[in-house]
Amino acid sequence: MDTLLHICLGALGLTVLLGLVRLAKGPTVVDRMLAFDLIAVSGVGVMAIVSVLRETAAYFELILVYSLLGFLGTVALTRFLQRNLERRTRERPAGEGGARG
Repeated sequence: MDTLLHICLGALGLTVLLGLVRLAKGPTVVDRMLAFDLIAVSGVGVMAIVSVLRETAAYFELILVYSLLGFLGTVALTRFLQRNLERRTRERPAGEGGARG
């Protein structure tokens, strides 16, 4: 059982590293936001596996707080991007945008 948990721990560590690469490269804000989500979820998985390996429930509060911070960070960034999109749409002159044809 411990071997399987260690394999899962390694796989989650790899996903964190790949998420960090995507976070650094981008190229868009949405890519970076998804990479942040991947890192947050993988971090929660790592903490859960470490909790099981050490046979303690001491990490559960940390998991809860880390999950909440990851979720709130995603919501805050999404709201920020939405406001920027709305502001750019309002500032666009009437002749631009429109229907394609």
